Amino acid sequence: MANEKAQIRRGVLHNRRLLVSEVFSKRNMEVIMAASELISQKGARCVHSFLPITRNKEVNTWPLIALLSRAKTEVVVSATDFARQTMSHFVYTRDLLFEDDPFGIPTPIGGTPAHLDKIELVLIPLLAADKQGNRIGYGKGYYDRLLTEMAPDVLKVGLTLGPLFDRFDFAEAHDIRLDYCITPQQTLKCHE
Repeated sequence: MANEKAQIRRGVLHNRRLLVSEVFSKRNMEVIMAASELISQKGARCVHSFLPITRNKEVNTWPLIALLSRAKTEVVVSATDFARQTMSHFVYTRDLLFEDDPFGIPTPIGGTPAHLDKIELVLIPLLAADKQGNRIGYGKGYYDRLLTEMAPDVLKVGLTLGPLFDRFDFAEAHDIRLDYCITPQQTLKCHE
């Protein structure tokens, strides 16, 4: 199982890094617009968003954060403490300052701490996912831990620039599945 996940991680990350800027930009905007539409349909008033690792060509969420902020949707962003393997959460404001951490993740400097119980929808970065909502990230478990701290009914929405896999044979019963996956081609409700 670990070997299969590692192979998928390497392959997807390699392919994503090869995307030319025009293709990346087009796919990214399709994902951003679909995510904005889903958030609006669900009436989410507080959304947790990841911040993109540019060198890994993750979905660039900055345009979505700007859209949500203009629409008066509260946005929560995180800072990761890799030594403690924890995340701290902050309310996004236009004057919040950021600096890249050693992994290239934009990290908020200071800011107002956010309350996880207010979050209605969480955007999750994906390396890959299957159509049942099973996900593969970088393998450190940060989002697994975050999701267990949130209300059980928080909407879990994965964002990826690539297509979804049909099914991962290695998904386990304790894995927290996504409710929706958004790709440039589709917004898929993963399960009822």
